[in-house]
Amino acid sequence: MNEDKLQTPFGVFSGVTLIEYYPDGAVKGIRLNEKNAVITHAGELIPYYGEDSPRRKYKSSVTFHQNGMLRSVSLEEQQEVDTPIGELPAELVTFYDTGELKRVFPLDGKISGFWSEEEERALNIPLSFDLDFTSFTAMISGICFYKSGDIRSVTLFPDERVTIKHSAFGTAEVRQGFSLYESGALESLEPAEPIKVVTPIGTLTAYDLNPNGVNADCNSLYLDEQGRITSLVNSGEKLFITTKKGTSYTLTTKEIFSDVDDSAGMHIPLKLDFDYEEQSAAITDYLGTPIQCAFDDTFIIYPDNTQGCSSSDCASCSLCKK
Repeated sequence: MNEDKLQTPFGVFSGVTLIEYYPDGAVKGIRLNEKNAVITHAGELIPYYGEDSPRRKYKSSVTFHQNGMLRSVSLEEQQEVDTPIGELPAELVTFYDTGELKRVFPLDGKISGFWSEEEERALNIPLSFDLDFTSFTAMISGICFYKSGDIRSVTLFPDERVTIKHSAFGTAEVRQGFSLYESGALESLEPAEPIKVVTPIGTLTAYDLNPNGVNADCNSLYLDEQGRITSLVNSGEKLFITTKKGTSYTLTTKEIFSDVDDSAGMHIPLKLDFDYEEQSAAITDYLGTPIQCAFDDTFIIYPDNTQGCSSSDCASCSLCKK
């Protein structure tokens, strides 16, 4: 076999300029400089073989799972690929190690000093979705599928917003995206603005000042398939808790500033998780150790601690004396 050719379960790749291996010797990824075609669950794909570009990310043209199955194909140019919801434009696609399509990325540009987000946006194409809890047309960064073909998550392009309606919170503007259960029920979302949600310990504000930003598989507000709030991030309120044993806790968010730059800092929110079977809540503040509480403990939700609260709250609160 010629040095620039590689035999794989998916055929012979020619124009191979670089091969990366797993520790056990299995091929992990290859770079190409000749046109090849590979047959996948997403149709016939043409892996990237062009010259390095300021816009395109430097990566393998094709990568493989350790079992030899395709992991990803970086495409030579945007092309229509077959998905469980129809043809979609893609520059990068990924697969499960059993062959099913996992993710589709309409664009795969590298945002840098040589290529701006605005330039990348100009190449994007708005896509339409019609789901039980939302219908919208927006630019997306990617879509993830379950092995079954059902939608796992939709990640929005930066600055895109969509509206979601749900019994747990009414109507919410969403940034970054949302995830779904395999049943199609809403699993999680990233609120674009603070929203009020009803929880087993009272009405709380759900909002994360510093969302993860990677993709919409994981977000700051979670629901179970019955539509109950199971987890949220709170970036403003303070909680005063008294357990039945008489133990009291005050939990709050915190700003941590840099010793070098007073204008630079990090916001550490409250994280709340609800267990409906155990009738309990785990609440974590900036100290990092979850406080375990029962749903029927006493909770006082103190308004945004950057704004204080009104005098009308004093009769039932007196938190400022704690």
